Amino acid sequence: MAQKRKRNKKWVYWVIMLVLFVAAGAIVYLVWDNYFNDKKDDKQNEQRVEQVEEKEKKMSETEQEKDEAEKAVEEKKVAQYDGEDPNEAGELSGVVTYAGVSGGVLMVRVNIDQYLDSGKCELNLVRDDSVVYSDMAEIVNSASTATCAGFDVPVGGLGGNYQVKVLLSSGEKTGVIEGEATV
Repeated sequence: MAQKRKRNKKWVYWVIMLVLFVAAGAIVYLVWDNYFNDKKDDKQNEQRVEQVEEKEKKMSETEQEKDEAEKAVEEKKVAQYDGEDPNEAGELSGVVTYAGVSGGVLMVRVNIDQYLDSGKCELNLVRDDSVVYSDMAEIVNSASTATCAGFDVPVGGLGGNYQVKVLLSSGEKTGVIEGEATV
């Protein structure tokens, strides 16, 4: 009689085990990756939300600071520490801050104690009680005071000591500022 051949089916067992092992590994990887990606996304979303909140907070703070600064500018008045407020004085006052020769020109600069938006300055150079030279300039406002636009007098024909008189007029107020210049 003929003998039947017996087949060895161990290899089928090992192939099935290998496929199951690979499938289990793939499932574990997908679950693991998905779990940690969700946590990363949550952290990134939290960070993005925090960054957006910080930006909004900074923007609102800067807007508040701007509003407060605008209010402070509107409400802020210059405090006078010495004497009375010159802006409330009946006449204009000031000082000749510079009267000297530079480059063949007598430069006369005047600072006015009051804050003025507009007006006129009239320069008179006086010698021996007579006006030797006269000129006009506009009043220019500054931070809390005003100034004359400046006088540049050619020194040709001038020489000696002069009394500087600047007549100020702005609105209904007037004043005189006096000083000396040597050419």
